[in-house]
Amino acid sequence: MFSQYILGVKDIIAQKLPPTLGDLKQAIMREYNQVNQMIFKVGVIEQKVNIFDNNILILAKHRRIPVLKIIDESDGALSNTVDRILIEKSKALLQKNFGERFGFEIQLIIKDYIVSKEMSVTLILLDKNVEEYLTG
Repeated sequence: MFSQYILGVKDIIAQKLPPTLGDLKQAIMREYNQVNQMIFKVGVIEQKVNIFDNNILILAKHRRIPVLKIIDESDGALSNTVDRILIEKSKALLQKNFGERFGFEIQLIIKDYIVSKEMSVTLILLDKNVEEYLTG
């Protein structure tokens, strides 16, 4: 009976997915920006989302938080450690939020941030093709 409840919840989530790939990309951008606001208290400057097969690729331009700039200038190793901690937190929140919001079963998230460019790339690998999520 519990497994039927879980399946029912996933069906409800799937029905709430945006109807088109373009709408899904916009929703992904909003969710990604929300995660950044939760962690850094600022959103991203620009984003681009590419979806292919079971992959979601997010390219984003970020604002570096002033305190992190100061840490970076004073102690590069500490700055790298802080960046890694923040990236890991970001990945965990993305996995949680994307699972709850879109019903995605995420296999892997890879994220990197280049301080000098204030740019990040995030690759999200799903258990199945995105089109299968959209079509149910």
